[in-house]
Amino acid sequence: MSAGPPEVTTASPRLRLEDLAGLRPSARHPGRNRTKGEIAVYDLAPGRLAVKDYSARPWWIKNTLGRWLIRREASNYAAAGALAGLPRFAGRLGPHTLAVEWVAGRPLAAFSDGSVPAARFDALLAIVRALHDRGIAHADLNHRDVLLGDDGSVHVVDLASAWRLGRRPGPLRRRVFERLRAADLFAVARLRARFAGEELAAVLATADPAALAWHRRMRRIKWSWDRLRGAERLPPIHDHWRR
Repeated sequence: MSAGPPEVTTASPRLRLEDLAGLRPSARHPGRNRTKGEIAVYDLAPGRLAVKDYSARPWWIKNTLGRWLIRREASNYAAAGALAGLPRFAGRLGPHTLAVEWVAGRPLAAFSDGSVPAARFDALLAIVRALHDRGIAHADLNHRDVLLGDDGSVHVVDLASAWRLGRRPGPLRRRVFERLRAADLFAVARLRARFAGEELAAVLATADPAALAWHRRMRRIKWSWDRLRGAERLPPIHDHWRR
């Protein structure tokens, strides 16, 4: 008689990557480009689990960028703790792999402009502010990191780029955190303007000038990085900062 799938809890350190070896994932989601980990979905007790894994990437990616991002994201999820609107963290399963609760929902990227109720962005803002209260800035909040459930729920995923204030931050770390915190708030307003159909001009008029300048600069840098790493879809540079 089969013992059944391994049980997953946040506090259990017993789940290992080897425990999943004999199980067939119910779905696979390849990374958008070669610098992204693959996502495999497993049906386990008591629920579904999303496993992000860099093991299949070339060795120079998985042992540098992949290892660093997995360590960073696992640490950020652990620091955030049980926060409503974040998937439950199930642990780091290896140097290139981590697991979180699978969130049923569609990313904002799957919705057309102006089609999302504004109330969803009130919920998103609450999640982002709760992260800030715990000393965590998402630092890269975009339309792929926000999932909307059919039940009206809102979730934020992917903390690989998040920045933590830390227990004893110095002046420089505090300054960076405040800049990224402002960038998060601007990102929420920008997503709201696009997907809830509000006027972008109004968002820009009320935005923190420093946050707006930072956002434009970072998006142009990201545009260059995306082009270098071979992103499949690359908008024109003249409007990339607005997305």
